[in-house]
Amino acid sequence: MKKVKDHLNEQKYWDIFTISEDSNLFEAAVLMNKNKIGALMISKCGSDDHLCKSSVVGILTERDFVYALSGGSKTFESKTVKDVMTKKLIFTCPDTSNAEAKKIMLENQIRHLPVFSGEHLVGIISMRDVFKS
Repeated sequence: MKKVKDHLNEQKYWDIFTISEDSNLFEAAVLMNKNKIGALMISKCGSDDHLCKSSVVGILTERDFVYALSGGSKTFESKTVKDVMTKKLIFTCPDTSNAEAKKIMLENQIRHLPVFSGEHLVGIISMRDVFKS
């Protein structure tokens, strides 16, 4: 049975992209576009270790951008990543089965699932990963 760690192994050449919570939305959009990704992990302002549970404070997805834009361009320009990111972080671990990862994503209506091994962020899987198996 396929597990989350198998998906991570398939994408071993991909970096985990993070941005600070005090960054502006334009910077985040440029980073996502440049790297052709649909989500960024958000780290606590001033944190040295961007990839541990104590420093990851949320996730910013394409959906969050749509919500921000719905307030108008002036609202979008005045907000930071922290203002529009998803703060309730739903995550899993590498040994989670593919079926369980699907269930988590469907039940929570999310398309990106961060993966932590202990305290460390080791990757992000997407719906595309879990549903192509």
